[in-house]
Amino acid sequence: MIRQMVLGGLLLAGSMAFGQEVIASWDFSTGKIDSTDGKFKMKFRGNTKIAGTEGKQFLEVGINDKDKPEGIISTKKYPELTPKGAFRLEIKARLRKPTVKKNFLILWDNNYVLDASWGPHKTNPNSKKGLSVFLFKCKDGKFRPQASFGFAESLDPVYGTPAELAEEQDFTLAVEYDGIKKVTFFLNGKLNRETAVKTGGPLAEAFYQLVIGDRYGSGHSRFDGQILEVKLTKLPSPAK
Repeated sequence: MIRQMVLGGLLLAGSMAFGQEVIASWDFSTGKIDSTDGKFKMKFRGNTKIAGTEGKQFLEVGINDKDKPEGIISTKKYPELTPKGAFRLEIKARLRKPTVKKNFLILWDNNYVLDASWGPHKTNPNSKKGLSVFLFKCKDGKFRPQASFGFAESLDPVYGTPAELAEEQDFTLAVEYDGIKKVTFFLNGKLNRETAVKTGGPLAEAFYQLVIGDRYGSGHSRFDGQILEVKLTKLPSPAK
């Protein structure tokens, strides 16, 4: 009986792993800003550049105190970068000594709005599409993982648990969505918080291009640090 249970668990784990598929990944240690397979083309914005020694390079998001575009942006809109089902977005990065006062540090954005509860965004469906993942700097100096999920009829914010992140120290933030409603934040491989979006279902395809390291449009909120790796993975749909 025990043997059958163990075998069943191994088969289930193997099935889950088999159902995973890397949609896109970036490894900036190679000195390149396009995706590792070359499929998703990117270009620099502002002062952002590749820095560091060969083989240990990283994306240095522009150092300035100006409200201007930074990060890297895709050369066109790629539908694949808005997953339609369950997915995991994982980002390896590190903070540096702050150079801006803004509290929003954007890591991934093809939503742009972040908050569709005001002004023309209330009725504009393009403001309620795509995905943003970022850190919010709290008053006590901790950083709270956050994300905005666009479902066309709504833009649903979700929040992780504030955590301490040291400057110049690598961290990995991951966000998982089960394609139904559940969202899970992980920090350095450990559970940060499990929560849920209000609307749920598949994400609405982003209207805007992808930006890594900053917000797409006005009110830019660049990530104040360095980004090492980014990976977007399709996950198997949970059993109903």
